[in-house]
Amino acid sequence: MDQAMAHIFGSDRGDPGLERALFGVQSGALPEALEVVEGKGVAFKGNSDVRLTIDRDLQQAAVDQLKGKHGAVVVLNPQTGEVLALYSEPSYSLKEVEDETAWIKLEANQRDRPLVSRALGAYYIPGSTFKTVTMTAAFLAGVQDTEFTCSGGGYYAAPGANPIFDDGGAGEVHGRIGIETAFEVSCNQYFAQMGVKLGPERLKQAAQLLGIGAYDTPAEALRGRKEPEIWNASTDAIKRALAPREATIVTGKQVTRYDLALMGYGQGYAGQMTPFQMALAAAAIANMDGKLMKPKIEFNRPPEMFKQVMTPQVAARLRSIMGLVTGGPRGTARGVFAPLKAAGINTGGKTGTAQKVVPVYDPKTGEPKTRHKVEKDNKGNIIREYEETIMDEDHPRVDAWFLCIAPLERPQIAIAVIVEGGGYGSKSAAPIAAALVLKAKDLGYFKLVDNQPGQAGSQRGQQGNQRQPRAVTTPRR
Repeated sequence: MDQAMAHIFGSDRGDPGLERALFGVQSGALPEALEVVEGKGVAFKGNSDVRLTIDRDLQQAAVDQLKGKHGAVVVLNPQTGEVLALYSEPSYSLKEVEDETAWIKLEANQRDRPLVSRALGAYYIPGSTFKTVTMTAAFLAGVQDTEFTCSGGGYYAAPGANPIFDDGGAGEVHGRIGIETAFEVSCNQYFAQMGVKLGPERLKQAAQLLGIGAYDTPAEALRGRKEPEIWNASTDAIKRALAPREATIVTGKQVTRYDLALMGYGQGYAGQMTPFQMALAAAAIANMDGKLMKPKIEFNRPPEMFKQVMTPQVAARLRSIMGLVTGGPRGTARGVFAPLKAAGINTGGKTGTAQKVVPVYDPKTGEPKTRHKVEKDNKGNIIREYEETIMDEDHPRVDAWFLCIAPLERPQIAIAVIVEGGGYGSKSAAPIAAALVLKAKDLGYFKLVDNQPGQAGSQRGQQGNQRQPRAVTTPRR
């Protein structure tokens, strides 16, 4: 599990990972290994190995699915907050980075960024997956029954603004529709209009309940803060080691109707999300009580709530709407999930596709190409000189997203998948999520033994998953 766990354990160089957080010199505890497990937990003692919630087989499945790609997978238990898989590709070998020359080479590779946990630390434009947030906000505000007209002429949020179309352009006409159909077919025009109707305050309230920061200005939102307090962990060191970058939106006074429209369907000021955050958004809907549980990676740590996001009744309604994406007659991922439905596995999901302008990289060095720039005043005097990164404006990268919850009746997993340059979410990200759902079923995650709302599978090995524990150790280097 060397490469599979590299971004979680961390190395002796760079930012501290979980191993240094748990067994650093300051603690005086220097056990021989960390354990990645499936099954029953063991009590934690200061000088013993630590058992994690990461499931070895699910983690390896994520590795296999992302092989040769650039992207990330996050799998959570939405009822407890357990992190079952957390993987970023490209990764690196913990043994490899013991060599300083190898470390320097990895650190210099700005194209592949193997040292960066894309799951926790990379920002992406969420595209249509953000419609889960907008839909949640609509239900919380009580405007979920609003219908909008979505025409071939597009939606104009303000006079003189660019029209907002659906993916099919003028040829894609949905007519007057409600939120269920809009989510099923992923109608941009509907959610743009919903963003405007909600306004900044109601979007802000929903975002904050889901762990998303809402700031007055773009400058504040772009600071890239870490968010350690989202974690349910025994020490601040663990929280800091795994702290995700804070996902943000902008909701201040300068936000226009057009800005609100763009945010409504995951563009504009909503364009700074992490895969981890989007998994949390899906997990809140998947939770039987409508709670967002704090993520946890220590197996024996009791579950802890982050926020009561919605009522159980609203959560149930949102799950049924997500079910239309994978099982409805017009669902954008119905083809990918048809075999699962035929096998009796009901799921919910949301596709997403987002364009992002990225730098032009030197194929030999892996570094961004630059051009020399000179600024002069009106008299021709040089003010400053600098190197400007060349951006590939003509060929934006098209990223593929998919959010998934399963089984729909009482979800045991919530998944976020991002594939950089993967194109449409239904083509490259959704198949990865479907494969992980099948793997989770094979591993016994969908065997329910407790009918109490919000309690199913609260501890693997105690409820739901009856597999015998099997540990993989990663010796200290």
